[in-house]
Amino acid sequence: MVKKSNSDDDFFGTPLSSTMTAFNLEVGDIVLGRVSQIDDDFVYVSTGFKSEGRIPTGEFAKTDDGQIDLKVDDEVEVMVDRISHEEIFLSYSKVVEQRRWDELVKKHEDQEPIDATVRKMVKGGFRLDVGVGRHAFLPASHWGPEPPQTGADVEGMKIRVNILEIEKGSGNIVVSRKELMDKEMAEKKNEVFSTLQVDSVIEGKVTRLTNFGAFVDVGGFEGLVQISELAWSRVGHPSHVLNCGDTVSVKVLDVDEDKKKISLSIKQAQRDPWETVDETFRVDQEIDGVVTRVVKYGMFVRLDPNFEGLLHNSEMPPTPEGQKKKAAGDAIKVKVLALDKEGHRIKLGLAGVADDSAVSSDMERYIDNGKSGGATIGDMLGGLDSDKKPSGDQTEE
Repeated sequence: MVKKSNSDDDFFGTPLSSTMTAFNLEVGDIVLGRVSQIDDDFVYVSTGFKSEGRIPTGEFAKTDDGQIDLKVDDEVEVMVDRISHEEIFLSYSKVVEQRRWDELVKKHEDQEPIDATVRKMVKGGFRLDVGVGRHAFLPASHWGPEPPQTGADVEGMKIRVNILEIEKGSGNIVVSRKELMDKEMAEKKNEVFSTLQVDSVIEGKVTRLTNFGAFVDVGGFEGLVQISELAWSRVGHPSHVLNCGDTVSVKVLDVDEDKKKISLSIKQAQRDPWETVDETFRVDQEIDGVVTRVVKYGMFVRLDPNFEGLLHNSEMPPTPEGQKKKAAGDAIKVKVLALDKEGHRIKLGLAGVADDSAVSSDMERYIDNGKSGGATIGDMLGGLDSDKKPSGDQTEE
């Protein structure tokens, strides 16, 4: 390392304090200097005087090998920190902080976000490091969605915030993360709504499941898939067919820019499985199914994720021991009796029961589905109450 010079006077032997007075150098002044020497403890900077000012090496950033990121003859801005007799003490870090304050004030005026690091959770909010001596304060109400419960969850986290208030004199800085997130979300919404096209098929991620459907993120904004649009078969609850985090293909049904709502469909993004139902099942095929609904006239049985069939009471003749009652969720083995591709209906019977070829006239009319003036299930039973009418592909018309 270069050693410090022992000379304290200028070329004319004038004491340094007199020279500084002549040039009106005062504490707080920022001047441009040139690095003249560096040792283990100090960086010496010439600012136009015979004797250099000195700065502790700890004020400068260090490289990976532990050396300061500075060399002799580099120009550097410094602040006059203290004048004592014939010595001048300079500061580099105070210049950096001064410039950072100026930058923060400008960012606040221009409404531009800044980078910050969460340092501590305190009463009512969080303390953030924003590059100046004083911490900024982030109120808990301005954290954004789902604020953290403990400081350990966020300490050291890098975030972006907007400056709400800044007072250099008092060192007071108040910031908001929520305000910035709301602004970014609004920008994303506008971008999404300007690019989405009705009838287009896109990918999204399932974010929420509710009783009435599923919300899917389609690029920063959530669209709703109604429960009736989740699958071609009846779905009791979205959780039966989806999980949060699933990536799904969805068809855009409607884009309402005024209300900022997007309607989506998962089932319409897929081929209608009923188009190939006769390739999936065959008459007389026996299948293990699960009862999904028990109704007055029989029960509906799920055959696979896309299909349900109707097992009518007439196809469950009583046994000598008495007919066993089934409930939703029970396993049952059934046999395919008839397939109606156009009407989206599958007629089922109990597996292992001999076919006496006495198909009930009621079921004949159900399969007929009114094509030749026949009756519906509702007609057969004299109609059901509206609150008992089953939903899905296999309801009576």
